[in-house]
Amino acid sequence: MENLTYRLDRTAFEALSFDDANKKIQSSVHLNQQERFNQFNYLMAVAYGFLGKPWPKMDRTAFEKIKR
Repeated sequence: MENLTYRLDRTAFEALSFDDANKKIQSSVHLNQQERFNQFNYLMAVAYGFLGKPWPKMDRTAFEKIKR
């Protein structure tokens, strides 16, 4: 991912009331669909440890297709 301006701060935590949390969420409402998509991809990559690598393939052997 190239030139990202947001980072995941793993040391930050805030206990917020529902009203305060809602106000904080409203700050990201102005983002367009592509910016939200980029944030999602970045946060998923950091959370699952594949930052800077391609998304891993889904393991399709864990499921079985049965005709009823």
